Amino acid sequence: MHMRTIALTGACVFLVTGCTTIRATSPQRSAQEELLISTATDRAAEALAAQIPANLSAYVDASAMRTDNRAEGVESIDRQYALAAIDDALLRRGVRLMPDREHADAVIVPRAGMLSTDERATLIGLPALPAPIPVAGEAVAIPALSLYQNTKAKGLAKFAASVYDPRTGKLIVSTDPAYGFSRESDGVVLFLFTWSHNDMGVDMSSDPVKVRDNR
Repeated sequence: MHMRTIALTGACVFLVTGCTTIRATSPQRSAQEELLISTATDRAAEALAAQIPANLSAYVDASAMRTDNRAEGVESIDRQYALAAIDDALLRRGVRLMPDREHADAVIVPRAGMLSTDERATLIGLPALPAPIPVAGEAVAIPALSLYQNTKAKGLAKFAASVYDPRTGKLIVSTDPAYGFSRESDGVVLFLFTWSHNDMGVDMSSDPVKVRDNR
């Protein structure tokens, strides 16, 4: 009886460790989330720049886009990227960017109403569970057993801007909200059959990652 107990215990340990996933250290956000947000940001920046009169010499007042410099979190990083994307979109549409407002025909004050992701998941099966036996002090989990799983993620960005004359303070244009969206869908059927689709021009499921031309 004692030998049978030992054998059963050994078999359980083998099965648990054989089908577990060990997660090492990882960044605060996944590459997928960063790609979703930055792609949506690029698209919203394009939509915003399309509403600004071309051939202006303009100073971009970033005060409405900045966050507290003492809090360098992911929101600050997203807004820094958003400012760079807006500058790039303006330049490509013929706006000349000035280093100060004194030499500019217009001041552009962009603002962000949304820079985030939205994720929804459907699972038919068993979710991932913590393993009862730790392995070498690492975080261990038993993978999800998915008869059917579908995860949909969206990147969302919303920008707007006020443009005014720096000498008179008179409004030149107040833009409509400019939106940018991106999406990705991943799924598993019967544990083995998987798919992954997105509109960002990147195949994250391939190794190495492949970049597609989505133009």
